[in-house]
Amino acid sequence: MGQQPSIPTDLSRELQVIGAGFSRTGTVSFSMALERLLQGPVCHSGTAVLMREEEYIKSWIKIQQPGASQEVINENLRSLTAGYVATTDTPATFFTEELTKLYPNAIVICTTRERAAWWKSAQALTKNINLWWLDAMLWPMPTLRYFAKWRDSCGDRIEIAYQRPKEDMDGPQLLDIHEDYVRRVVPPERLFFFNVKEGWGPLCKILNCPVPDEPFPRANDAGAMQEFFEGVVKKALLKWAQMFGVVGVGIGVGVWCLKHWRGVCCEALE
Repeated sequence: MGQQPSIPTDLSRELQVIGAGFSRTGTVSFSMALERLLQGPVCHSGTAVLMREEEYIKSWIKIQQPGASQEVINENLRSLTAGYVATTDTPATFFTEELTKLYPNAIVICTTRERAAWWKSAQALTKNINLWWLDAMLWPMPTLRYFAKWRDSCGDRIEIAYQRPKEDMDGPQLLDIHEDYVRRVVPPERLFFFNVKEGWGPLCKILNCPVPDEPFPRANDAGAMQEFFEGVVKKALLKWAQMFGVVGVGIGVGVWCLKHWRGVCCEALE
C-alpha cells in the first residue's frame, strides 16, 4: 500500500479489521502495521483504486453513484474486499456501515488525528486532486483515466453516508462529521479509535496480539503522493508525445505541471 497496492492471493480470507479513519489520519502507516500484525494483505483503498486494474476503480464508481441499490453495493463490496484481511482509507471508509454488516466478525478501528493538522493536510490533498489540468493529463492512462469520475462520485457518496450536503463539510469539522457517522453506524462494542502517534501498544491491545520488536511504521503520505504523481505525469507525457509527436511541448508542459504540483505538495509536508 502507499506506493504499490497489496494484491490478495487467497480469496478465502476475510476482513478482520475495517479501518474507518478518514484519509490523512495516518492510514498508510496504519495499513503497514496491520499487514505486519495480521499477516495478510491490507486494502489501502486510496492506493488500490488508483493503481489496480480498471475494473476495480469502475466498481467503486458504480457503488458510489446515487441510485446504486443495496444489492449492487453489497455484491461489489464483497468482490472489492475479497482476500483482504483489512481495509483502510477512502473510499472504503465511506462504506463503513455496509462493511460492518457484511463482515460481522470484524472489528472497526477508526484512525484519528488532531483537527488543525489534519485539515491543513486534507486541504493540500484537495488542491492536488482538483488541479484544472489533471483530468486532461490523465486521459491516456489506464485506470487513472477514470479518476475524475471516481473523485466526483466520492462527493456523491459522502452526502449519502453523512446525510448532509457537501457544502456543510468545508473545514476541520469534517473529521468530526465523519467520526460521528462511524459512531452512528458501528455497534459500540466493535468500535475502537486509534492515533498512529501512539505506536504499537494501543493497537496490539485492541487486536489482542504481542507487540512486535521493531519500530512502528512511519509513512510519509504526502511525500508518497508527490513521488507517485511525478511518475504518473512522466508516463502520461510519453503517451501524449507518442500519440501526437509533440515531445518538446510535452516536456515543457510537464515541467510546469511538476513544479506546480511540488509547490502544492510542500504545503502538505510542512
